[in-house]
This record gives sequence, C-alpha cells and structure tokens, in this order.
Amino acid sequence: MKSKIVNIFFLIIMLVLASLLSFRTDYLFNSDHGFHLSYFVQPIIGMEAGYRLLVDQPSQYGFMNILIPYLLDFNGPTNSFHLFQALLNLITILLVCAISIHALKIKHSNIFIFLFLIILLLSSTDLYGPQVYPSTGVIRFFPVYLLIFTQCYIRNIKTSSKVEIISLGLCLAISMLWGAEALFYVLFSIFFYFIQDLLIATNFKKLKEILVKSTKILIISLITTLLALKLYQIIFNIGSLNVGLHFSYLISYSYGFGMTLGAMIPNVFTPILTITIPLLVAMVINRENYKSFLTIACYGSIIIAVLSYSFMRSIANNVNNLWPILFLCFTVIYYEIKNKDLLVEKFSLKILLLPSLIISTLCVTNLIVNYKNIPPILKTGEITINQNLLKRNYNLNEDEEIQNAIEKIDKLKGNLSILTWSKLKYNLVKNGGYKPLIPGPPLALISLDSSYLFNLLSKSENYKNKEGFLLYDKEFDTYLDKVLSIIKKTKKCKIIKKTERFDLYYCDSHLRTFE
Repeated sequence: MKSKIVNIFFLIIMLVLASLLSFRTDYLFNSDHGFHLSYFVQPIIGMEAGYRLLVDQPSQYGFMNILIPYLLDFNGPTNSFHLFQALLNLITILLVCAISIHALKIKHSNIFIFLFLIILLLSSTDLYGPQVYPSTGVIRFFPVYLLIFTQCYIRNIKTSSKVEIISLGLCLAISMLWGAEALFYVLFSIFFYFIQDLLIATNFKKLKEILVKSTKILIISLITTLLALKLYQIIFNIGSLNVGLHFSYLISYSYGFGMTLGAMIPNVFTPILTITIPLLVAMVINRENYKSFLTIACYGSIIIAVLSYSFMRSIANNVNNLWPILFLCFTVIYYEIKNKDLLVEKFSLKILLLPSLIISTLCVTNLIVNYKNIPPILKTGEITINQNLLKRNYNLNEDEEIQNAIEKIDKLKGNLSILTWSKLKYNLVKNGGYKPLIPGPPLALISLDSSYLFNLLSKSENYKNKEGFLLYDKEFDTYLDKVLSIIKKTKKCKIIKKTERFDLYYCDSHLRTFE
C-alpha cells in the first residue's frame, strides 16, 4: 500500500513537471524567431482573414491540427496554437502512462514514464525538445502515438475482433483528417503488419481474414472521415471542398522521399541502419516464434514508417526528432514479449532493449550535463504570451523607404503578404490584426503545381475580393517568382515602390496608388 502511494506521488510530480515544460513559452521564439511556428500559426491567421482549410487555405502540416487551435481561439492564433500543442503533449504523456500502467503493467512504470517525458520534452542539447519545431514533435506525429496506444491495448487487453477493427478504423480516420503524411504513417503501419501476419502463416483462410479485416477498417475510416468533413462544411457554410489541397503535400513528400532514395548520403543512411538492425535481427531470431514475430512486426512497422521522415528530410539529425517514438516502440516490444512469451529467445530481448537504452542514456546524460538550464526554463511556464514577442520587427535599416512603407501598412492593419526567403520570413507570425493578402504561409505555396495554384486563387471568392499589398524580395526569388507570376495573373497589381532589392505592389481589381 505504501509503495502504491509513493508511486502515485511521483506520477503526480512528473505530470506537474510535464505541464510546466509543455506550457512554457520561452521556446516559441528561441531557435528561429517564430519562422517554424508560422507554418501552423499563419494558416490560422488566414482562416481569421476569411480563407478556409480544404477550400482555399493551404496547410502544409495538416487539417485537424490547424482547425482545432483555430476553434480554441485563446488570446490570438499564436496563443491558441501554443495551448493546443501543450495539451497534446500532456495527452500523449497520459497515453504512455496508460500503456505502461494498465496495458503492459510495467513494474517500474514511473521510470519508463520519466524517461519518455525527458525524451519528449528535453531531448535536444539545449534542453528544448522537438516542440521548438512543431513539425517535428507531437503536432506532426500524434496519430502515430495514437496508433501505438491502440495496438498496445488491442494486443494486451482482451478485445474482440470487432473492437480491433473499429479501433483501427477510427485511428486511421483521425490520421486521415490530421494530415496526409500522418495518413501514410498509420496506413503503412497497419497494412504492413497485416502483410507480415499473412507471410508467416500463408493460407487461404488467413488471406480471407486479413482482406475482410482490412476492408472493414477502410470502410469505417472513410465513413468517419466523410461525416467529419460534412460536419465541417455545415459549421463553416462551405459549398464544396478542395480535398486535393489536403493530399497535394503527400505528393511532394513522396517526391522528396524518392529523390532521397535515389541520392542516398551516408549521414542519413547510417543512423537509420543503426536503428533498424536490432529490429531485423530480432525478427530473424524469432521467425519461428509466431507470437514474438508478430509483436515485433506490429511496432516494427511503425518504426519503419516514421523513419521515412528522415529519408525525406535527408538530414541525419532528424532521426533525433523520432527518439520518443522509437524509444516507445522498442520498449513496448520488449515488455510485451517479456510479459506474454515465455519461450522467447532471451538474446533477442536484449537486442530489442538496446535502442531504448541508448536513446534514454543520451537524453538523461544531456539532462545531467545541462541541469543548470532547467530553473530558468521552468520560470517561463506561462500560458499567456507576452504580446511584445509578437510585434513585427522588419529590420530593414538598409532600405528605409520600404521599411517605412510596410510599417505604415502594418500600423493601419492593411492586408500585406511578404514573398521572401530572408529574415523577413520570421514576420509571418503575429498576434491578431495581421491580415494577409494571399492564403499562406506564402512559402507553402511554392510546393503546389503552377496550374493548381492558379486555379486555387482564381476560384477563391475571398481572395478575389481582397485588396492589399505584396512585398517581393528580389534577392531571394528562388521559386517565389512562380507565386508572384500567378498573383499577377489573378489580380491587377501595380508597383508603387521599387528599390534595388524590393518591389512593393498594390493589388486590387481597381488600381490605386499608395500615399
């Protein structure tokens, strides 16, 4: 009884610590002055300006993870997104608590939860975890965590085949609504696992069982997705949806994945091999052991799916952003096999635990070395963000004429969009009042095909009815010249200020000059 009370006490302390680390605001502008954050916040700003997701508002990183913080509407778009991300971190940690305590019944579950918390929130060398870059954290991979949770409960708590089908169907539907990339991870993981199940026991009965199960999962996910989208249309009074906008980034993702495979570089290939070798060795050792093999195949398929992220990014360091998922998958495999299979080869268990030990050791060592940074980090655990952090700082001292012009536009709350790769891109984030001329963020538009982008803008009533300003940075015109060209084709634009580096346009159906 005393031991149980102590465990509950430490669990509460860890959840409080997780809350402080999740809700802190110092990391938001720590690494890149808000640029990375802007890919999530700017679509919310676009929605506030009248654009709509799946209609005329591009969103590189998803649908639900943009719509939910927009609906939260807490003290402006940046605060809303920050609140959503913090809550999602806590939900993920609670899912891991449920896995370790209820599903796997890990004896020292608090140690497991603590390690996951550190890896999730403090894994980087400066103790700023993946949430510094939202697109590498829980915001991007939440459906994957949900899949791990779902599979763990299906496999460790007695459930019927009907419950398994419904659970995986709903999980797939959430991933579909979350984002096209998340859909790829979850869809690949589920059906690659089914294929492994078929290959280890190939017969007509098994083939029929898997085909029926797969079909039912797809039907449930499609029906759920269609109902959710219909509800979205009704709430926002939308006539027809542009679903292609949701999947356009999956095409660019696949293209990047293919390009990387065609030009593989050692600094990407080496860490991926290091991660997959223990997985493959354990599968070979347990190929005759049906239970253990399927357990490895189940979570191993998730590991293989998310590793495609590192392939696509072509940067070895991006493997670090997958540490929480990799740690969770390898640890769940270890405990699930250890708890259920007495005939398992002990050597394979040690191999499976090795990646988790390496990842946790690296992260805890980093925590010990940089422990002095923790007190100031915890002091900034506020929900409300200082509004001054979100004030634009154009930093154009070398071009005072343009500086004065855009500051006047901003002060008057005029519609303004900036096409650049320079430090001006940091100004995509602003709290309230900022009204973009074009749906954005503008840098997300370059991944869209020219004809697709032209149709998107020309058919958008909200875009056609907007007047405002467009600042074009000629020094950083790579790919952005395509966007500018399409804007000129869909709107009447006139240069009102021109310098050596910048062109400032006023765009409207009727040309006017800017005083």
